Amino acid sequence: MKQLAFITQGQAEYDDRLRQILEASEIDPHEFSGLDWFGLTPFFVLCGATVRPQAHTHGNDVHVEGVYVELPEEFEEGFYAALPVLLEDAYGDD
Repeated sequence: MKQLAFITQGQAEYDDRLRQILEASEIDPHEFSGLDWFGLTPFFVLCGATVRPQAHTHGNDVHVEGVYVELPEEFEEGFYAALPVLLEDAYGDD
């Protein structure tokens, strides 16, 4: 699995290629305060990525420290081809 992103409060790490697509889309990265482009995770999943939390519990409380966006390496080119099309369809001027 290739890690495309690790999204955590106040600091998000994105693969350079993914970051370029997101920045070019001109979609506001701050829909969720402190979680850059977190609102786009369903689109990442539709393009073949897996989203999994890094979390721990204290009794009944769950604390999510961050979210990994990962992709099987054989899906990489398809992911990068499909994502801009989906984002344009959802966020484009039409």
